[in-house]
Amino acid sequence: MLRGAPSSGNEPDSGSTTPTGTGPTEDLPSLLHVPWKQTESMTWRHALLQYITDAYAEDPVAYEVDADALDRLREDSLLSNPSPSLTTLERLFTYYSQVSFICSRFPLNINLGFPWRPAFKPSSKAGESLSNLNYEKSCVLFCIGSVYSQLGCNESRISTDGIRKSCNYFQHAAGCFQLIETECAADLRVAVQPTDLDTATLRSIVNLMLAQAQECVWQKAVMEHMKHGTIARLAIKVADFYEAALPGAPSDWRTYMEVKAAYLTAVAQYHKANECISNGRYGEEISRLRAAETYNRKALDAIAASYGGIFLTRKNNRIQESFANDVRLLEESIERDLMRAEKDNDLVYLEPVPDASQLAPILRSEMVRPIAPLDVTEPTHWLKEVDESWNHPLFEKLVPFAVHQAASVYRDKKDYIVQTDIVARCTELHDNYKRTCDELQLPHAVDMVDPHTIPATLVACAEEVQDEGGAQAIRDMLNNVQHMANKVGELIDEGFNALEEENEEDELMRRRHGSLWSRPPSQHLTSALLTQGSKYHDTLQAAQKADRIVRAKVNNWSKAIEALSKPIPDLIRSLPCVTDDENSQFPTDLLERIRMLLQECEDAQARRQYTMDEARSLAAADDISEALLAKAAALTNGSPIVKLEPEQFNDVFTRELKKYEGLQAQVEQFTQKHSHLLLRLREAHEQFSLVVQGNATVARREKAIRNLEQAFVKLKEIRINLVEGIKFYSEYTDTLTQFRDACRDFALARRMEASELGR
Repeated sequence: MLRGAPSSGNEPDSGSTTPTGTGPTEDLPSLLHVPWKQTESMTWRHALLQYITDAYAEDPVAYEVDADALDRLREDSLLSNPSPSLTTLERLFTYYSQVSFICSRFPLNINLGFPWRPAFKPSSKAGESLSNLNYEKSCVLFCIGSVYSQLGCNESRISTDGIRKSCNYFQHAAGCFQLIETECAADLRVAVQPTDLDTATLRSIVNLMLAQAQECVWQKAVMEHMKHGTIARLAIKVADFYEAALPGAPSDWRTYMEVKAAYLTAVAQYHKANECISNGRYGEEISRLRAAETYNRKALDAIAASYGGIFLTRKNNRIQESFANDVRLLEESIERDLMRAEKDNDLVYLEPVPDASQLAPILRSEMVRPIAPLDVTEPTHWLKEVDESWNHPLFEKLVPFAVHQAASVYRDKKDYIVQTDIVARCTELHDNYKRTCDELQLPHAVDMVDPHTIPATLVACAEEVQDEGGAQAIRDMLNNVQHMANKVGELIDEGFNALEEENEEDELMRRRHGSLWSRPPSQHLTSALLTQGSKYHDTLQAAQKADRIVRAKVNNWSKAIEALSKPIPDLIRSLPCVTDDENSQFPTDLLERIRMLLQECEDAQARRQYTMDEARSLAAADDISEALLAKAAALTNGSPIVKLEPEQFNDVFTRELKKYEGLQAQVEQFTQKHSHLLLRLREAHEQFSLVVQGNATVARREKAIRNLEQAFVKLKEIRINLVEGIKFYSEYTDTLTQFRDACRDFALARRMEASELGR
């Protein structure tokens, strides 16, 4: 055997436990495989049919057969004693292709959790369940990669054909795990990735698979006795892959990777040293042999520290011994060649020995790459199926989810046009008109001076006053309050009178009987009632004071309140009129022009409102499902697995949205006319302001209207005060009735007591 070559002995696989079935044969070198990712039983049926009912509004009965078939396929593929075989791969490919197709018909989250256990902790009771179709897809792809890695480990590598197959299996495994990282894991949409699907772990696994694939190429080169330089370039690249696999690697793999990386680096340096002999670089030969010795010693130390670890299993310790023998044989070869090289250089060549840091890096020959299987990159494995349940894509009658997404995008686009380009702009024009009217105080400013009308606000005030009974209602309420106040005062007086009469009777009896009249004087017994009565009296005085204030308000505003109580025509006639002033030339034509412009603005708003309603109606009836389905069919060309994106439907969107261009053009016209109309309104108002400014009759009329408006405010205050007064006296009447009755009861009891004592 060549020095530094892989062992020619038969070595079993050193990877994790494989799924039940055929185990690794005993002629395998030590390589690692990725463990099978275990799952638990679950069903697709309920979640899929419920989503079809709720989101797609279709009859779920039409899809029950497909749902049941999918459940059986998952059970057969993942839970029926999988073994590392091509048959297992076929079942996994079938299920993977169906899941991939389902991803084109449903969103990622359909409220269905997929339970999977961490691959490197299969005995863990705490599984990881995510409601994401890509999670199921990723885990199935993980299982496919696991089977490929096991096939690579199980393949006999004592022949070049076996090495080629093993190398291909490892490259396919690397392709599967890389595909999880680049296309699936990013769509899991979780804050923390599952422990075996995070980026670091996946990259570690990819580099491990590439390392073992490159190792197969290196082994083949050794078996075919290629040049030392070629073997060195292949070996150093194997070491690079193992080094790259260390970050993110499972803890029980790290020693294996560190040993392999150190050993293969030593092999590369050893073969590079042999190349130096052929090229007459004797000093460099010694330096590289020393470097090889350093790396090989590092591998031996790691092996010695790993007893009881991955190189020594309970079943078999041949992996540890055979691999350790390879390292020891390399150590012996290095020591022997180093001794010979140093002796020859000291006696014959006398070349300087460069430091290891001065050695040129060994060139790398990278012969492997991740290769995803065709059944993964083009998941149409149902075409190869014989079983009628799975020889077609399940749920193929459903509208593709991308079409639903495109319909949603179109709805957003048309809603934006309707709400932003049409409704929002029309609303802004209306708001601008209202702001202008508020600024110019229109139509209120015109109504203030127009002899034939009054401001709408004043009309509303007058109508409310009249609806509530006018001035007469206020007078009635005021009289009612006065009557209730008088009654309350009488109750207090009656209570005090009863106590006073009883006290006089007690004093009379005390003078008549002298010391024989032994009961307590009335003053000693009535203090509580008198104190309470005094408080009631003070409260009543405060209430009557408030009543007088309210009555003063009524008197002050009685004329204005009487005016508001009149019918609207009478109210208008009662105001100062500018046309009655012979010295004033009132511009009636200007007044009419302003009213005409205001009417034009109102008409324009009515047209804008009609346009908004038309846009909303058009949007509500706008359904482009048929156009989207036709476009989807053209894009996929009948293929059910072509991934569609909403952006691919942009030409359909552009064509269908043209139906709103007429309404958008109307809004543009509204905008242009609006600015001109408001300009005319401002100019007319400016002329109007100049005419009415300083007009004495206008000023009196405006003052009268403002006085009426203020009277309405005062009237509401008066009404509130009177309602509160009536409520107060109503409640206080009950309280004072109880006080009067208590006083009377006390007086009656004292009289009865006096009658008993007088016998």
